[in-house]
Amino acid sequence: MKKWLLSSATLLMLSPTVAHAQSTQTQPMNMHTTMAYNVMASAKIATFEQLTNEIAKQLNQFTTEIKITYSGSMTDVDKKFMEAFEKAQQQATYASGHLQGVSMTADSVGNITYKVKYFTNTTQETAVQKKIDSVLKTIIKPSMTQFQKVKAINDYIVSNTTYGTKTKASPHSAYALLFEGQAVCQGYALSAYKMLEQAGLETKYVVGYVNGNEAHAWNMVSVDGKWYHLDTTWNDPLPNRIGASSYDYFLVTDAQLKKDHSWIAANYPAATSTTYSFMQNVHFAYQMNNTLFFSNTADNDKLYKLDLLSGKKTKVMNSRALYITGVGDNLYYSDYSNSGYLTKLNLKTLKTGVVVKQSVTDIMISNGYLVYKVKGKEQKLKLN
Repeated sequence: MKKWLLSSATLLMLSPTVAHAQSTQTQPMNMHTTMAYNVMASAKIATFEQLTNEIAKQLNQFTTEIKITYSGSMTDVDKKFMEAFEKAQQQATYASGHLQGVSMTADSVGNITYKVKYFTNTTQETAVQKKIDSVLKTIIKPSMTQFQKVKAINDYIVSNTTYGTKTKASPHSAYALLFEGQAVCQGYALSAYKMLEQAGLETKYVVGYVNGNEAHAWNMVSVDGKWYHLDTTWNDPLPNRIGASSYDYFLVTDAQLKKDHSWIAANYPAATSTTYSFMQNVHFAYQMNNTLFFSNTADNDKLYKLDLLSGKKTKVMNSRALYITGVGDNLYYSDYSNSGYLTKLNLKTLKTGVVVKQSVTDIMISNGYLVYKVKGKEQKLKLN
């Protein structure tokens, strides 16, 4: 009996930002897989197209042992059986992104067995699907534009997760990101892929490099018929800032992304549209209706607002504002033009007032309280 080792999935464990790049090399965790189902295919599996489709079908169901009886031409089958699996991976993008390794055995009469290891299992994937159903029901509305859907998904992922490997599940999985709030770039991109696709958007899972030679994964997404890059990992600030999003890698062009990313461009659609370039330099964003209040990194972190309908940016004030949040007519932020003090801005009167005369970080609103940190220690202030 012949045996061929096909491939092992690349471990994507890279840092989300250039400034905080890490090259973490760890071993994949032991998998506690569950058998899905094994199909002895009928004699109708007689072409490589049928073989490819059957493999893809079972990959999508996270089957750990794929058994197929092939009755077609046996000419050069060792090479063709491997090619069929590789083509099936292109059809089963989400599942293939979770591949840890694959081996294949085949005999001279066409009995083939692919043994597949994943970074996840069927129980976890059932939970992932339920979680995504629940999240999308909350953040996606039928009236939304495609741009608004992409932004909602980017914001959910970035605001609820952090880059890291300290997870019980594999940090390469969407499961770890969605249930433990932590993963590496692979988990970010696979989660985004599944959420974007389920929201009705055409998307790609892209594998390439950052910082020269560090393996990395991100997405491409089609918005109103034009392709863009979306890197949710690099939109997530590091060190982690609860509730904070940036948009430097949100719906960007090939030219923009090539400044610090590389990939085999011929394998993916071209991204040339600059329609959403107004999302650049937007950090610590807080949205009220169709207005985004943000720290403008192109103007020394000063407080700006962005009209999401027109793309117009307007300076609100000269203060350097970080960790922006809000409720009602008031914005709260750390005023880096005034020692990082916790400051309130009334949007109707544009009057400001210091709330806490201490340097604060990680400001957020929770259950009627203004929550923030002073020297890393969490504090709470009841809102009137």
